[in-house]
Amino acid sequence: MLGTIIHANSQKFIFHAGSGTSYEAVPDHQIFVGVQSLLQYRRINKDPSLTGKYQIGLFSRFSSLTKEPVEFTGAPVQVGTKTYPSYLIDDGSAATLIALGVSKENIKDYRYHIVKNDSVEIVPWSPLSKLEMKYGAKVPYAALGTFTSPEGTIMVEVINKNNYNIRDGIIYDWRTHYKPFITSISMIKDTVNYELTDPKRIHGYSSQIDPETGAPKELYFPADSVAYMRIYFKAHETIPYRICLENLDNDTVQNNELIYYLLKDYYDIETKLLKNPGKYRISIQPLTPGYGDQSKGARGNIVYIPITIKPRPAQEASLKQMLPYILVILSGAALLFFIYHTRNQRKLKTTVQEKQFAGLKLKSIRSQLNPHFMFNALSSIQALINKNDLDKANYYLSIFSGLTRQVLDGNNEEMLSISDELKMLEDYLQMEQLRFGFQYEISIEKGLNHDNIEIPAMLLQPLVENAVKHGVSGLRELGEIHINVVSVNYNLIISLSDNGKGFNPLEKTSGYGIKLSLERITLLNQIYSDQPTHLDIKSDKGGTIITITLTNWLS
Repeated sequence: MLGTIIHANSQKFIFHAGSGTSYEAVPDHQIFVGVQSLLQYRRINKDPSLTGKYQIGLFSRFSSLTKEPVEFTGAPVQVGTKTYPSYLIDDGSAATLIALGVSKENIKDYRYHIVKNDSVEIVPWSPLSKLEMKYGAKVPYAALGTFTSPEGTIMVEVINKNNYNIRDGIIYDWRTHYKPFITSISMIKDTVNYELTDPKRIHGYSSQIDPETGAPKELYFPADSVAYMRIYFKAHETIPYRICLENLDNDTVQNNELIYYLLKDYYDIETKLLKNPGKYRISIQPLTPGYGDQSKGARGNIVYIPITIKPRPAQEASLKQMLPYILVILSGAALLFFIYHTRNQRKLKTTVQEKQFAGLKLKSIRSQLNPHFMFNALSSIQALINKNDLDKANYYLSIFSGLTRQVLDGNNEEMLSISDELKMLEDYLQMEQLRFGFQYEISIEKGLNHDNIEIPAMLLQPLVENAVKHGVSGLRELGEIHINVVSVNYNLIISLSDNGKGFNPLEKTSGYGIKLSLERITLLNQIYSDQPTHLDIKSDKGGTIITITLTNWLS
């Protein structure tokens, strides 16, 4: 359960329940009221899905004496399966964080870590060690520290090492520059997709791109020519945005609010809003503390995209005048097409049949991966049950159920983003780590857009299973698995290594998963012949290195 205690003018603390908007005033010297509120939340929330949510309470105290509580609140941020509240501290205040519900009896069960700017772990997962009794506390609480990071962010997470459901976090954001950055504007016109932030593909609809915002300085196109427009943003995490379409033709600007609270990284402009000639302006404004056009967060941070919609050009020639030319062109095109069709019909038919057959075989192999994965996972659960390790078996089942849901949800998807593929792998490795105790590491090249780059679904899963079962399972805590994703020129290279006993990849006993992977890659290369995939296996007594190279995958 997350809460906020904010030092206000009235010398009272403000209690913020969860990620909602409920506040309760608490005297500055009576922190024990927060303990009572925590106990009350435990009593009134009986929903099984909330198990563990109200075991601890994170409370923040800000050094500012000039803020109202609501002015600190940012957008909720998704971190894995959890949603954490965020706080926008644009006046430079320091934030002191404490955890109620942690005592000397259970402090050994908790770990915490601190991540700066969503990229650098400045404090790795560490035990909680400091208990305090300030602010009128009647029972000890854990003191996590006082934080400040000018123009940066700090995320603090606390987890119970015995029950991962007991996990909470909080994000502090000291940034004051909230101007959105446009990464892409796509427009569909007459079935052709134009990239309006790429000078080579802008098709004359703009002349300049603003380097500070990534947006065109002006867009202009004929009326009724836009079938679809989508604006993509750079991830803004704690900051929601308000988007408006303003009509500039009237003396009084008509402001049509399209969306008030945008948390996604893109927004679609409806066709009906861009069909009438005139001058318009899209405004993208951050919703920051003290929201308003003249607020501190708004001033200088609003992005405008001027749009001029021009009338369609008049038709210069009548259909009757053009008819003879049209008939000649159509006749010539028909003759050429007949010759081309006659010469290539047999070859084209053969090629289509071969690709269809390869596609069917690819789906057949893909369908075999799921039962193979589930059989291995259920075998691991059975082993834990046979050992009478019911706690680990139950925890294994909880992870396996979520992982099974991911596999079944993507069962009909031939392609998955790298981030989704690695998320499934991490869940699986956590599950097997519980049984065998090995160590693993997953690393991605910095700057690689793994959310938008897709690879064949479950490409790595059978290979990772093979590394666990036949590589590191016998090594227990000494076992290591490393997964690395990098780009070289336009190639995407994924490597998987383990320090197991190795195997002979040419032998039939080398693993059913590897056999399926080799067959699947052969079929993928038939379908995507211009982007071939190569699988290289090097294995000896010192371990195994498997390298997958997806050629021209990033071009």
